[in-house]
Amino acid sequence: MSAREARRGRLRGLAGNLGLVVVSVIVVLLVAEAGTRLFSRIGPALLVTDPVVGKRFVPGFEGRVFVDEAGREVALRFNAEGFRDPDRPRRKPAGTHRVAVIGDSMVAAVATEETHTLVRRLEASLRGWQPERDFEVLNFGVSSSSTGQELVLYRELVSAYEPDVVLLALFVGNDFADNSRRLTWAPRIYFDLDPDGTLRQGPAPGAPGALNRWLNHYSRFYVWQKQAVRRLRSSGRAGRGGLEPVQRVFERPDDPDLAHAWALLGALLGRFKAEVEAGGSRFALVVIPCAEQVHDDLWKALVARTGDGGSSLDRERPRRRLAAIAESQGIALLDLTATFRRAAAGRTSLDEAASPFLLGRFHLSDEGNRLAAEEVFLFLKGQVLPQVSPGRAGGTP
Repeated sequence: MSAREARRGRLRGLAGNLGLVVVSVIVVLLVAEAGTRLFSRIGPALLVTDPVVGKRFVPGFEGRVFVDEAGREVALRFNAEGFRDPDRPRRKPAGTHRVAVIGDSMVAAVATEETHTLVRRLEASLRGWQPERDFEVLNFGVSSSSTGQELVLYRELVSAYEPDVVLLALFVGNDFADNSRRLTWAPRIYFDLDPDGTLRQGPAPGAPGALNRWLNHYSRFYVWQKQAVRRLRSSGRAGRGGLEPVQRVFERPDDPDLAHAWALLGALLGRFKAEVEAGGSRFALVVIPCAEQVHDDLWKALVARTGDGGSSLDRERPRRRLAAIAESQGIALLDLTATFRRAAAGRTSLDEAASPFLLGRFHLSDEGNRLAAEEVFLFLKGQVLPQVSPGRAGGTP
């Protein structure tokens, strides 16, 4: 056999082995996909990265999706803009009063049937209060959002719907940390502060590639493995002890990173108010507490993780700091912490029926959405709507 024939033989053998490896990988992936679909109830990915507003839900999606923390399927629909709300014209109809609610997954509430969410309950209460008015409450909640990203969302989209009132829902459980790249990192829009205190917007995350979009939509195994990796990372951090970045909202005193995060949050809220009011709308802040602020057993568990008996933590620190920011910026503020504590008084997080949170610690339960909607309705009726300019309400005929 000549040297050339020998090389050809080796190349044919290499190609055959490579082909066998490719076929084997494909078979393994197909088996993994089949196994995921057979033994897991996981659905398609619901979030998409957006190069303009950071993130949206899949525009136009409608279907029933199993949600782990709810333990059941939930009917979900997202409008053409990618939010959990009906499709509406951007131009506000004459005689209509619009309230836009902006926030993260607490507002999107994908673990709750739509009619039971804070937004839909609030809309029903407003319409029942003054049936002669046409109230619309628009849901601009999107998972994994932050105050900075929500400011961009207001600029690029929400303002076009001509809201009379903009309610910004701030979740103490992660929004503080999610605003700062010194504390967290995720594919979202971040802001930072220049040395003179000026807000500077960073770049938006790039749009996902075609393969990524296809896998998110069609491959349950691909979606499952991403969630599994996130859970492993979270479990690893918990196993090492100490505080996770999102829990540093309770920490005292401020180190440079915390001081920066608080200053950044204050600047973002001030800019948010200024831009909303410049557009002729009324701005208000609604603070949604995390479960550690509400359930004593969870707070004790958090204190135990510090190893210092809780001397480095202050359970009321977020409430005081946010109240001080709101007062200094002239922002109307509703803090739901006291309401949630009263509802859960004397109960542990294990008593899920009495908790405002799913499984006692995660997203708002049906009861949590109900409590929040009732308080926001009273807040709007008593403090916010009376100050809305009659010329702004109702749109242009």
